[in-house]
Amino acid sequence: MAEEQLNLVQKLAKIRAISDVVSKEKRGYNYSYADITTILAKITAGMKKYGVSLIPQIVPGTSHVQQNVVTNTKFTKTGEAYDNTVTEMLVSADMVFKWVNDENPDEYIEVPWFVTGSQSDPSQALGSGLTYCTRYFLCNYFQIAQSDSDVDTYRSKQKEAEASEGKAIAEEIIAQFDGLLKAYLADNPKKADDVKKFISKYAKNANYFAIKEPNLAAKLMADFKSTYMKGE
Repeated sequence: MAEEQLNLVQKLAKIRAISDVVSKEKRGYNYSYADITTILAKITAGMKKYGVSLIPQIVPGTSHVQQNVVTNTKFTKTGEAYDNTVTEMLVSADMVFKWVNDENPDEYIEVPWFVTGSQSDPSQALGSGLTYCTRYFLCNYFQIAQSDSDVDTYRSKQKEAEASEGKAIAEEIIAQFDGLLKAYLADNPKKADDVKKFISKYAKNANYFAIKEPNLAAKLMADFKSTYMKGE
């Protein structure tokens, strides 16, 4: 029997069927999912099996590089505010993903797409942008649902790191405030109730050790100094 001759659309359907099986292999939290690397491995294996190539192309004249400068207020361990400036390069361009039938190169499908990436270095921005772009193109083209987004995971970890850094700075400020407060109360014991009431405006039950935000910790120390230590 002669081998079945498939056109490009039929080949892509075969590849989609393979990746769809993979996407249902794992289950959790009431939905099915698969690791992105597993999905991509199956897709590329299917491309090899059925003779399909994927050619990514940046549309000439559409690439754009823009420098973004973002300034945020941060605090030192002593509670001093300072501006933290971060410079990133935003790279973007129009793209076309071209599916080609290896057995008949004149048969192809072009899909318009878009790439964007942001890093401190433009080459890194383009590289990471192309990586994410290709992954999401394949998953969207073959309609594969992912349990979590690479971008969401990255942003989540980024926020966790920022929160951890802020907590550490807040603890340093509070440690200094604690020493300052104890020294003040040693010299002014009759002010204890008044000071407790003052601190309660910043922390519930005056438990200033519960403060985890550096800006709040810095404000507490600055306001305490201006209120109780003006002449010192």
